[in-house]
Amino acid sequence: MDLLWQYTLVFLAAATPWLEIVLVIPVAIGLGLSPIPVTVISFVGNALPVFGIVALFREWERRRGPVRRNWSPRARRVWDRYGLPGIALAGPAVTGIHLAAVMALALQADRRRTALWMTLSLGIWSVITLLVTLAGFEGFRWLFGDH
Repeated sequence: MDLLWQYTLVFLAAATPWLEIVLVIPVAIGLGLSPIPVTVISFVGNALPVFGIVALFREWERRRGPVRRNWSPRARRVWDRYGLPGIALAGPAVTGIHLAAVMALALQADRRRTALWMTLSLGIWSVITLLVTLAGFEGFRWLFGDH
């Protein structure tokens, strides 16, 4: 039961805005949880709120009015230069994937493409974070003599 609780906390942490997978995965693995389940659970925990944002965004705007569309010049440059793929791939490292999804939708990105690109981005970032975390911990073991 304790292990189930730990993985539930990983899921909830990953689902929390601004606690991105690039933070949750290394911390959970560092605390001794198994790397593959941590990565999968973090991915799902981070992706589900994105799907909710994509599904409910237009309804939110219909009820509350449009989300601010006058983004900063930097955000606008990123959108103009790289579009949805750029926002999605930069999201986990720069703004958080949840805000990146809101920004893309506010800039009139297609809902299906937004969901696809955000999911792809989370998958890529999950795998990269897993590999870098494992390499980092292995490097510490080697560096400090536990080899």
